[in-house]
Amino acid sequence: MALLTGSVLYRFGGAVVICGRASLYDVLQVEKNASPAQIKTAYRKLALQHHPDVSSRPDSHEKFTQLSNAYEILIDDLARAKYDTDGLESLGERTDKGAAWDVWNTWEEFKPFQRTTRRGDARSSAAARTARDGSVLQDKYGTGSQLFTEAQLGDVVEYSLSDAARAQHEDGRLKGVGLVVSRNIDRGDRHKLPLECVDLVEIEPLFKEPDSEEWRADPMEGPAFASMATLRILRSEYERIPDFWRIHDELSPDCGSPVYAEEMIL
Repeated sequence: MALLTGSVLYRFGGAVVICGRASLYDVLQVEKNASPAQIKTAYRKLALQHHPDVSSRPDSHEKFTQLSNAYEILIDDLARAKYDTDGLESLGERTDKGAAWDVWNTWEEFKPFQRTTRRGDARSSAAARTARDGSVLQDKYGTGSQLFTEAQLGDVVEYSLSDAARAQHEDGRLKGVGLVVSRNIDRGDRHKLPLECVDLVEIEPLFKEPDSEEWRADPMEGPAFASMATLRILRSEYERIPDFWRIHDELSPDCGSPVYAEEMIL
């Protein structure tokens, strides 16, 4: 669904939610008097189109999060009534995983239609290394018998910012935080690459809002590339919905998140 000119994007629970002309009913493409069954059907249909495992669009995670946030509110009778009466701002931040979490748990039924993406594969790897109770699995980081010294697919890392990125932000950072989404060393044709390119990895930049501990995909930044040997692996845990990471290591003094405005006028 295209964004409407003049709409305002507000950050709700860390995710971007369309407000202004586009209501939560517009997000799910249902009428305001839609029944719970109709809301559930609409959400399921749209989730099949925009789920990051299926969609190759770069904004698929953001779109899916918008759909999930809208569904969480409209499927809850009390939250829906409050939204209808007082608007989105009256609900505050909803931190429970809720009903939309079931979409991830039942996603196996849609696997025959799956189109894999680098970002989706990286998130699946990150989720597989996070325990069911949300704690961090420690063996990967050297507390067990093996120690991985190379960044793997799905790792959150510190990486050196390019000259262009440093010039763009002008915030004094030399390093950023990002998700490893591909490694040249894993390519089947790596033997055809120049030696200086074999250890390059593609990184999806992450950012966090001030006073938040949740790191999310940065919609303002394109992919970054760095040598594997220059990366610092950060201990992290991943939450599928609404697609964020918590980092359990202190960042280096010259590493941090870019700062963006809380809302953007389109």
